[in-house]
Amino acid sequence: MKLLEPIRLGPLEVRNRVVSTAHAAYLDFFQPGSDGERYMAYQERRAQGGAGMVILTAMHVHESSGLLNHFNYEEADIARKFRELSARVHRHGTTAISQLFHYGMQSLSSVRPDMHPLWGWSARVNTEGETGHAMTDAEVEMVIEGFCRSARIAVENGMDGVELHGTHGYLIQQSFTPMFNQRTDKWGDPLAFTTELARRVRDAIGPDKVMGFRTSADDLVPVEKGGVGPDKCREYTAAFVKTGLFDYLNHSEGQGGSHYAHAIGSYRHKFGEWLPLTRQLREAIGAAIPVIGVGKIPTPDLAEGALQNGDCDMVGMTRAQISDPDLVNKLMTGKASRIRTCTGANQGCIDRARYPITCFQNPEVGEENRLREMDAVPTTPKKVLVIGGGPAGMKAAEIAGRRGHSVVLAESGSQLGGRLNMVGTMGAASNLLSATAWIEQELADLPVEIRLQTIVDEDFVRTLAPEAIVLTAGSTPQRDLKCGDDGSIVVLSSDEAARGEYDGQKFDMAGTRALMIDLHGNYETALVLESLVERGVTVTVVTPFQVYGPNLGFTHMNDLLARLLRKGTKLLPLTKLAGIAEGMATLRHAVSGETTTEEFDFVVSGAPPRASDGLRAMCESVAPTWLAGDVISPRSALEAIREGDRVARQI
Repeated sequence: MKLLEPIRLGPLEVRNRVVSTAHAAYLDFFQPGSDGERYMAYQERRAQGGAGMVILTAMHVHESSGLLNHFNYEEADIARKFRELSARVHRHGTTAISQLFHYGMQSLSSVRPDMHPLWGWSARVNTEGETGHAMTDAEVEMVIEGFCRSARIAVENGMDGVELHGTHGYLIQQSFTPMFNQRTDKWGDPLAFTTELARRVRDAIGPDKVMGFRTSADDLVPVEKGGVGPDKCREYTAAFVKTGLFDYLNHSEGQGGSHYAHAIGSYRHKFGEWLPLTRQLREAIGAAIPVIGVGKIPTPDLAEGALQNGDCDMVGMTRAQISDPDLVNKLMTGKASRIRTCTGANQGCIDRARYPITCFQNPEVGEENRLREMDAVPTTPKKVLVIGGGPAGMKAAEIAGRRGHSVVLAESGSQLGGRLNMVGTMGAASNLLSATAWIEQELADLPVEIRLQTIVDEDFVRTLAPEAIVLTAGSTPQRDLKCGDDGSIVVLSSDEAARGEYDGQKFDMAGTRALMIDLHGNYETALVLESLVERGVTVTVVTPFQVYGPNLGFTHMNDLLARLLRKGTKLLPLTKLAGIAEGMATLRHAVSGETTTEEFDFVVSGAPPRASDGLRAMCESVAPTWLAGDVISPRSALEAIREGDRVARQI
């Protein structure tokens, strides 16, 4: 299998071709004074699982670069962390690369600790509406020296090399993009800065260390609007590679911001979306140096195919290894069928990029040390009853079974999965079901007895006589609109709307007009809304929030907005339903108080569901009882899976 073969990057041989590319995770690693342990444990876990190469979270090279929740390093502090991290990663045979970048005109100066102005090539207005400062020659020199200094610190403290981050609209990409660089001096040459920077950084790290370059295969900005376009992207990249200074080429797409939704596509995007561009990039440089293929490559089969087809030489499987850090080891030991495939949810990773990341289906992400400590506590095998077969209950049963307990998992329905099963009729979102399918597969090999269509009551529990109980009974959707309602318009719960039914009866929604009351602004209500629109419903959404979807991740927001608006969806923030009377709904603006009255065929209540905790007191009277999932607080499957994992480790 080519994916598992070693490959040479300049002076270094990498043990296999699986790469974890740079991504925002535990940014406090760079914060002076923090121990950086969470990030080091996270990266060591990927190395332990077999990754050939890990590229660290991008490192700001100068104080003029920054972003909210990002940190500028202090030399002695980061040197110690690099030494420890590199040693821990090397212990498992993995190559470690430090990515270097400067934000340039991105972000806002107001979010920086010292409100340092934005440095760029020309005094342009950025996408946030702030005008940047055109760097002087002396300031350009300061930035170059910042890259060199950062590179030296990295390689002198154990890192195998560095990667210059020339995509996502940061300073390097800005240097060769007309919309940002309109200079007439030597720095106006689109090749000048990157070429000089590469030469200086190579001199700083020497010939025995690896230097890579990350570029955009397509900046996703039309040339007539100041973009570069895919042809020029390839032309410039080929010129940089021809300098002979780089040992490998990495790539992404776009100029950051809303483009991340394309570069790091959710389940709405096809697998291997950017591999055709990877191939074109590789052809443009004449395959002179190894190229890393990226763009939603979650399966080994797709990765292997890309290598065999000559699309790339290495494969970025970043989210794939967030989902399953043992991906490579499972391939090597003939356990490919046991790999936990990334769902493309984006909910726990990229959509939390400025905060500590997690994973929709892998709650161990970022908790490697804490869970190791929990698992070290001796376990006495017990008879465990898990009530409820949704994501929380399934995960609790899995972890309890792995820890040696004898588990009975009781579910009242005819299948496992709980409310998450509704995404099965929601198009691309059905990919989320691979999370529960994987757990169900694992349960088959564990001491877990699954009892479907089982009603749990006191007689059942006392007869079973469990020594521990995990209650994951979920929640019940509500129709309550909390306003005057004479019953003249049908009101559906969000679950009924998702299923396309009312009081158990299916009905054809095509051509209807619906009012959706969104009190969550999250993934759940967004999925219900999307499913209605795809069935041909014209929807008006009212929400009390200042904007639509404040609790929806930005990659999903970018995917959704254009899709919803093209279908005629009307989004009304700062608006409430005042009442329903005589077949008409009255809407009131929360600030102005202005009201409008409209006619709708039905109303969807996006009200919070009610926790189904009626069994709690009884369970607690029988055995020590833990709660997980919606029965604690109705939220999403991400939190439910996480809580199921945690409580099972406490038994």
